[in-house]
Amino acid sequence: MRFLDDFPVIPFSNVWTDTGTGSFTEDKVYVVQTNTKVIQRCVLMTSDPGDLVLDPTCGSGTTPTVAEQWGRRWITIDTSRVALALARARVMGARYPYYLLADSRDGQMKEAEVAKRAPSEFRRNNDVRQGFVNERVPHVTLKSIANNAEIDVIWDEYQTVLEPLRRQLNEALKTKWEEWDIPRDADEKWPTKAKDLHSEWWTQRIARQKAMDTSIAAKAEFEYLFDKPYEDNKKVRVAGPFTVESLSPHRVLSVDENDELIHPTANSDGGSTDETDFVEMILENLKTAGVQQAHKDDKIAFTSIAPWPGYLVCAEGKYVEGGSKSGAEKRAAIFIGPEFGNCVPPRSCLRSPRSRRCWLRRTHHLCLQLRRALLRIQ
Repeated sequence: MRFLDDFPVIPFSNVWTDTGTGSFTEDKVYVVQTNTKVIQRCVLMTSDPGDLVLDPTCGSGTTPTVAEQWGRRWITIDTSRVALALARARVMGARYPYYLLADSRDGQMKEAEVAKRAPSEFRRNNDVRQGFVNERVPHVTLKSIANNAEIDVIWDEYQTVLEPLRRQLNEALKTKWEEWDIPRDADEKWPTKAKDLHSEWWTQRIARQKAMDTSIAAKAEFEYLFDKPYEDNKKVRVAGPFTVESLSPHRVLSVDENDELIHPTANSDGGSTDETDFVEMILENLKTAGVQQAHKDDKIAFTSIAPWPGYLVCAEGKYVEGGSKSGAEKRAAIFIGPEFGNCVPPRSCLRSPRSRRCWLRRTHHLCLQLRRALLRIQ
């Protein structure tokens, strides 16, 4: 006989009827937003905590949100700035449950409580790659029952109580009942002593069965529910640090008939003027696209851009303030940083106090030069 609680779960098949909930389970923030339950199941089926998840079509950010919740690293890509803005706000504004890490003290204590054993004393590093402490359900089989020697011990222990009660009940009723002959309910015509013996016998009989069922469940194999880790309700998680990067809109890579990249800055003589051509491409892009400020309506459209013969200032731009024809014409100094790299010193330059002082003096000197150049333009 198989009971429902012998194995109260069933594995998922390739037909996911429980995910067809339409748009009634969560608010939509994007036109093609995917159901969170679908992405969650895919992530849990194909990756482990600490793995890297790639989503080349970001959309509303369902994949990075799910990956962040379940302890996966993630990279997402999209061509729309609207989609990236929605995804960033969704990830940064979400609060996630704090799952107990298997490689933590709290996780080891919870594991010992669930498995009914002493806590592990191994070193703990709080590494998410070791997974979470998940809920589990017993998988009772005939093999697990047959190999459970504790059942015989429980039987013998309770038999020392049940057998005397059975003999006394037979003497009170003048019968020769075996254990399987004793009825579940007492007859109203029985004497009071027989009723008491009958009630006590069944109390011990039920207690024996419960002890055996507990032993069977404890000794049986377990199935881990990886979508149900234990939570620490006293803690709340937020998204970890991440960066938002974009490709330059003016950089276009071309390929030849052999699908090989054509260097965009290679000249006819076989040489390359990367730095000069990069500055020219930036200036050409500024002429056509302008500069978008924080507000949508606050945009600088240059009427002219002329190269400037300076080290820090690369060009001089002219624009009409406010974008209207009646506005005053303004001049702007344009500085273009390196194509690859950043404008801050590497950490190796700031390790010693002497290096930091030298870099600060040089930065101060460059700032003075830039200020003089800006004053000349104004």
